[in-house]
Amino acid sequence: MLKFLKKLAAVLLVLFAATAVYYTVIVKQNVAVYRHHAVPALMYHSISEVPPGWPSEMCITPQLFEEQMKWLKDNGYKAVTVQEARAALMAGEDVSNLIMLTFDDGYKNNYTVAFPILKKYGFKGNFYVIGKDIGKSFTQDGFKEYMDKPMLKEMHEAGMEIGSHTMSHDPLAKIAPHYLPWEIYEPLNVFSRRNGGLHWFIHGIAFPNGSYNDAVLAEVKKYPKYEYGFSGRIGANTKETFEQTPFELRRIGVYDLGNGTADMVHAIRKCYTAGYLESVGVPVNTIQNLLDKRSGFEAKLPFHKK
Repeated sequence: MLKFLKKLAAVLLVLFAATAVYYTVIVKQNVAVYRHHAVPALMYHSISEVPPGWPSEMCITPQLFEEQMKWLKDNGYKAVTVQEARAALMAGEDVSNLIMLTFDDGYKNNYTVAFPILKKYGFKGNFYVIGKDIGKSFTQDGFKEYMDKPMLKEMHEAGMEIGSHTMSHDPLAKIAPHYLPWEIYEPLNVFSRRNGGLHWFIHGIAFPNGSYNDAVLAEVKKYPKYEYGFSGRIGANTKETFEQTPFELRRIGVYDLGNGTADMVHAIRKCYTAGYLESVGVPVNTIQNLLDKRSGFEAKLPFHKK
């Protein structure tokens, strides 16, 4: 009997392994098809060495950032604005070579370092700035210096997309509801008002820390100038994403985990895989949220948290 059970266990193990291999192959094939109509978005913060007092995951060195952009260029990718990605998806185009590069917080090095590198490779970026910090510098929690309005204006005129990262960067799902109008609406005034404004309308918002809920979504939808928002959900963006959940666009953080450009490549692949699995009903983001809570250190995993 014991010998029979051992043989049965061995057979079952072989069957399980074969099934796993089969489904892995099937998923890879389906992901390869899925990527023709899905655009991933990468999230960056500071393009710099790690300053004293800063968490290391917030920074990608200029050298590594340029290596990553070169890899994208050499592998046929075209970095576009959110508006361009949406237009291509709506037109039913093959978007397998498109990618969105997003930058949160509005650090000055996004202008002095990232912007020239993007132009060098013919890329466009999407920059989400904290309204109250434009043009300011702070020494709390390490030195922080932010882009000013002339810098943002130059980038906008060069084809970069500028958007809101709210006024204060507080996680929107955790603040008192009566503060939401200021956090969400006031950035529209920062860019459009004639008295010291930048005289153009922004169309996008990136929720700080990926934090949002139904109340946040309802508040954003009150203002027609907002056309999309980046959530804290991993995956890629399809025509259906823009049509059905435009304020819950997917993206993934790029962090320096010591593997060079491979960390970015892995993040891109994870976008496509997570997006495909979500499209067939797998609760990818629910699983990831559970893993984040169990880890006790959300920024440790290279997904979407800051």
